[in-house]
Amino acid sequence: MQIFIFLTCAGVGALSGIVYDVLYIARCAVCGVNKQAYTAKDRVFIIACDILYFAVLSAAFIFVSVMFDFYELRFLMLAGCVLGAFLYLKSFHVIVAFSVKKVYNKITLKKRS
Repeated sequence: MQIFIFLTCAGVGALSGIVYDVLYIARCAVCGVNKQAYTAKDRVFIIACDILYFAVLSAAFIFVSVMFDFYELRFLMLAGCVLGAFLYLKSFHVIVAFSVKKVYNKITLKKRS
């Protein structure tokens, strides 16, 4: 049962990466990819995106805990969520971030021409 709980929580963490990528794309569309040029309004938007991400991750974690009757909070549940999100960010997110930067650079290059 412990392995099932760990793998389920790792899946929740990996699925939260999809939410992170959606918010990452929104952040790049609104604020741009140049972090040095961020204004105070951009930083507020980024903080709002981070809060929304953690709210969605928390809601998904609680939903899965209730659905599968994981009544007590265990370290392995948190470790599974963190590991799943970490693996997602180190794998698929790299491809998404690269693609977003390429598209953003092409769009800004066309605007300059």
